[in-house]
Amino acid sequence: MEAHDVTEDWRAQTPQFQPRSRSAVTKQQVAGGIRIAEQRRRRRLAGEATKRRRKTKRDGPRMPCLNVSTNVNLEGVDTSAVLAEASKSVANIIGKPEAYVMVVLKGSVPMAFGGTQEPAAYGELVSIGGLNPDVNKKLSAGIASILESKLSIPKSRFYLKFHDSKAHPAQEHAQCLHALHQE
Repeated sequence: MEAHDVTEDWRAQTPQFQPRSRSAVTKQQVAGGIRIAEQRRRRRLAGEATKRRRKTKRDGPRMPCLNVSTNVNLEGVDTSAVLAEASKSVANIIGKPEAYVMVVLKGSVPMAFGGTQEPAAYGELVSIGGLNPDVNKKLSAGIASILESKLSIPKSRFYLKFHDSKAHPAQEHAQCLHALHQE
């Protein structure tokens, strides 16, 4: 029995074998839990702030760009009227300020459509949001009528491709830079 008593005495004197108090463990657990909860709260708030920033940037102007190529020679054509009318049409139909619309018109581009080289045109409209099937139909009809009246390109010989480019961090950065240069 004495051996048993010696073992008990030895354990009582060795710090690693001394029992921890419940309150000390609980205090550590509580402190750790509070730290974890605080970290989660900070991450959640940071995520919400990022979402707000993204939403704000995406809700701004979408900067649509219409790029039209045609096999019609543009010498002697009032291209400024074509550009102005196309810009106004795109802005009105998409519902964005005309100040953010870009229109590019290229003439004398070797092009065959339907097996012939009669007057024809190909266009691409890129927009960061703002496009849907109804808007696309209106844009196609509007641009086709401008090309028919100003450049004598029949509506049946015009093809317009739409690209709805969802906001990407690089585009948001470019949009931000553009806004900074406007101030």
